[in-house]
Amino acid sequence: MNKKYLIFVIAFFVVIWSVHVVPYLLIAKKFNLNRESLGAETWLEVEKNETVKICIDSKVRTWETSLDTEILNDSCLKVQIPTLIGVSTINVKFFDNDSAYKINLAVGMKYLDFKNEDVFFEHDLRQKWEFWDKSIFISGTYLVDKYPVTNCEITQLLWDDIPLDSNDNWFERDWAQRKKIAVRNKNCNKHDSAANSISLYQAMKYANIRSIREGLKPYYTFIFPKENLEEKNSMRYKIRKKKDLREFKSFYDFSGHKYFIGYYDFIKHEIESITVDIDTTSDGYRLPYYDEWVMLAHGGNKKIHSQWGYFDTFAESTKYAKLCIDIRKISWDNLDFTEIFFIPFHFCRNGNESGPVGELKPNGYGLYDMFGLVEEHVVYEKHNMMKDEPGVLTDGPAMMNFSLVRCADNDVCPSCLKGGGVHSDWRYISYDYISPNYYDGRSGGFRLIRNIGNNAKWTEVKSNSQE
Repeated sequence: MNKKYLIFVIAFFVVIWSVHVVPYLLIAKKFNLNRESLGAETWLEVEKNETVKICIDSKVRTWETSLDTEILNDSCLKVQIPTLIGVSTINVKFFDNDSAYKINLAVGMKYLDFKNEDVFFEHDLRQKWEFWDKSIFISGTYLVDKYPVTNCEITQLLWDDIPLDSNDNWFERDWAQRKKIAVRNKNCNKHDSAANSISLYQAMKYANIRSIREGLKPYYTFIFPKENLEEKNSMRYKIRKKKDLREFKSFYDFSGHKYFIGYYDFIKHEIESITVDIDTTSDGYRLPYYDEWVMLAHGGNKKIHSQWGYFDTFAESTKYAKLCIDIRKISWDNLDFTEIFFIPFHFCRNGNESGPVGELKPNGYGLYDMFGLVEEHVVYEKHNMMKDEPGVLTDGPAMMNFSLVRCADNDVCPSCLKGGGVHSDWRYISYDYISPNYYDGRSGGFRLIRNIGNNAKWTEVKSNSQE
């Protein structure tokens, strides 16, 4: 065979392979939809940066979307998924009518439609309204971040809020350094490292930005002090030291869902604290409430304590929770063989690093890293108030019967951290494990949720409460 002809044939097949075969091999996920099953909205779960193929068993007239797409034939569309977590929409129209069918792509999120889901809550005697155990039915539609929010997600969405240089404190210097090594508008890896050192205020601000990006009403409204700044901060300090709720109530007239939180941002502000108001008509992104987080952490599992139970080994816990071992805290006399074997692979790293998300097993709801890696910000509701950690008023004067105390030296906070972090002891991490917001409230990571349509309904069917 002529050598030039052979080269031509090989080159021809390489081109055909590259143009017509490789693109299909790169398609990570394929959805075959039945037109009759399409409702007003159809939800598909996808990962950021992947390429998906959507086919419908009927000829499509138009695919309307802002996404990067390619029409493959009269019923199939190839879609390049965006690099940031969120919801992207495709409106589909067929030839025989003008009605549009909405396909929602949940990027990096789980779509959970609960219908009388039976959720077990293990006893919690630290809450002011303590209980031994309870079973609750939950109905509602939720979007939940599959992974903790990552450093890339934070730096990309809050880019303009993060300074390039800062000498104020370690927290601000740390985030300035993270921005320096980041690239604006770069692709966020599915397994990027989890964001930590996030304050409650920053998590709420990020949630609002996620809502605004998708045309949703923000869930949180930030109310800044109007009075003299020096007097305002002095009063807050006085309240914290005296733990005087009456003085606190006269200073802030709370009604509905309002929270008093530290104003910890990427730069230092003169104002120390602000009020956060909740828009209960919004179904935008928000932090999970305490009971919601516990429900999501269980993942449908009726086990008590944690996914690995009371008596499993460190090796079993590391299937679900990214943890490390501090060599200085090891009790060598009580180690079993499996722990000794795993120690070399789980040394604690220095610094404030976390680790990549989504590398371990998910729970029953398909959620990753609910335990270990980073502790997650969770907001209290009235019935979740811990005996010595209040900081929220939900019913105005009706909530005058508990004492106001600090949950950290420099903050009064209406929240806690759940799930444990990479440095937590696996023996003590459980569904009811909590950690207060220490380090000026900047020690946590987080994930966001949406209750679509605000349709969640909780019905308690069994409770052994302590009187």
